[in-house]
Amino acid sequence: MRLTRETKRELCLEAAIFAACAAEIALCHGSPLLLTGMLIATGAVLGASSWRRIPFIILYLIGAILGPLGEMIGVRSGAWQYSSPTFLGIPLWLPFAWGAMTVLIRAVSDTLTRRACCDTTMPATHSG
Repeated sequence: MRLTRETKRELCLEAAIFAACAAEIALCHGSPLLLTGMLIATGAVLGASSWRRIPFIILYLIGAILGPLGEMIGVRSGAWQYSSPTFLGIPLWLPFAWGAMTVLIRAVSDTLTRRACCDTTMPATHSG
């Protein structure tokens, strides 16, 4: 499958946003307020890049609520713990990371699905 220039550009942007979030968490997890601010900024970039294609706010809020809720259950049950919890056993920044990743997963899925659905170079299947 050959990717169009537009699809490559979108996937590169989405990969860069993922890399930014991962780097922010890896490098700044010891400073919850700084990391929270950085993840909010990264979420804003993600929103600006995908607001036309997906219901950004709804997805972001679903991820920001349900992801940390699952994390809280895991922490409360003793399955894992965070080194610097600030709210109900989770870090302050975690809902923002979950929100961004939820939107990012949808954005990548949309990019690849749109590519697969619109690819006119795919060979036709013959029914027998």
